This record gives sequence, C-alpha cells and structure tokens, in this order.
Amino acid sequence: MRRIFALNLFLLTSALVANVCAQDGPPMPYIDKGACPFECCTYRQWTVEKPTAILSAMKPNAPVAFRVRKGERVRGMTGVVITERAGIAEALKNTTQSSVPIGRGDRIFLLTNLGEGFVQAWFKKRLFQAEPYDTSTFKVLRDAKSVWWVKIKNSKGKIGWSREPEHFGHIDQCGG
Repeated sequence: MRRIFALNLFLLTSALVANVCAQDGPPMPYIDKGACPFECCTYRQWTVEKPTAILSAMKPNAPVAFRVRKGERVRGMTGVVITERAGIAEALKNTTQSSVPIGRGDRIFLLTNLGEGFVQAWFKKRLFQAEPYDTSTFKVLRDAKSVWWVKIKNSKGKIGWSREPEHFGHIDQCGG
C-alpha cells in the first residue's frame, strides 16, 4: 500500500512540475510561418540537387503531389519551421537581449534558428531575438528540435511541400 501511495505521489508531483514548466514555456509545437532558418536564407528560384518527392501537404505521410529531378529549377515560395521541442539556454550573467532583461540563472527557450548565432527565443511570454551561443553570456542546455518545411512550385505550376530543403541549391543568397 505504501508503494502505491509513493508511486501516486511521485506521478502527481511529476505532472505538476511538468505543468508548471509547460506554462513558462512557449506553446508547442511552435510554428514559425515564413521562416528561413539561416543567415542569407532566401526564397527564390532554386535548383534541385537530389531527386525529391514533393508532398501535397505539410505532413510526412501526405500523398506525393509531384517529383522533381536533379538539375530542375523550382521556386522556393516560402517555408515553415515547426519547433517540436524548444531548446533551453541559461543566462550566466545579467543581460539584455532585444530589449528583454534576463537575469543570471534565468532560462530562455530557443525556437527558430535565424543564423549567425541568433535564434527566435521565448522568455516570460515574450518572443524576441537572442544570441544564446555567446558562451560568455549563456550556457545552452539543450538545442531545439525542429523541422523546416519548404513550399515548392515547379515549372508546370504545381505546388507542394518538402521537409528536405537540403535537396535544393541556390537557397543561400550569400553564395550557396
């Protein structure tokens, strides 16, 4: 009987802690429409570097809308970064990030990568840009887990989605 009571107490306590943590963090999954998650990322005409199945919807099991071949040109129209699990960084000292004051020991949630060490971050129900990879200011405890979906249009006007943006070239307007 004591074991059952202890187990129930443990489960209840775990659920309460998880609920408090969830209230402090951003709503998950976090959906960042229009995001292009690295420095110089751009939506424009891209080249296909690997044959790719383009899906009819932003779902891994969606039917294939069309396929693109290596060397083909397509239009990268837009994208959506879906953060399934936020990353976490702890402030090593008092700091201000995009006018948001953060105290030593505070933890911020990391969402969408913006490039050059910057991310879309969340702290006390505020969304802002932060530089959590500055090791003099933050210690990253956990990186975010996310998926980048890109909306593609082929030369015949067909439109679909891919979560394999690495299959396309000319995404980086700074030379890649």
